[in-house]
Amino acid sequence: MRRWQSRNGLKASSCRPPRSSTLWYVTQTTQAVSADDLSRLRAKLDASVNVDIHMIDAAVADAFTLIPRTVLTDPWDRFIVATAKALALPLVTRDGTIRESNLVETVW
Repeated sequence: MRRWQSRNGLKASSCRPPRSSTLWYVTQTTQAVSADDLSRLRAKLDASVNVDIHMIDAAVADAFTLIPRTVLTDPWDRFIVATAKALALPLVTRDGTIRESNLVETVW
């Protein structure tokens, strides 16, 4: 994890991370995160008292259905935004499409 953080500049504290499936998706779409990196990250997240892993529940699913596909075409982005909306939390992201959608408060 430290090696990956130093290479990619990832720093986070007291945040709500994406679901495990989203973390898995990152390993499948980028070579920056290996399966071993994901396993170490998941172990650290599970052990932390400062992290709350929020599963997709009815509130997230309801928020997901209200996000127009024409605004956010990627279903993973819609799940991420829907989770932030359902939890009434700002979303830390550099994703321009999400930020420009104004669907949720973003921080970057």
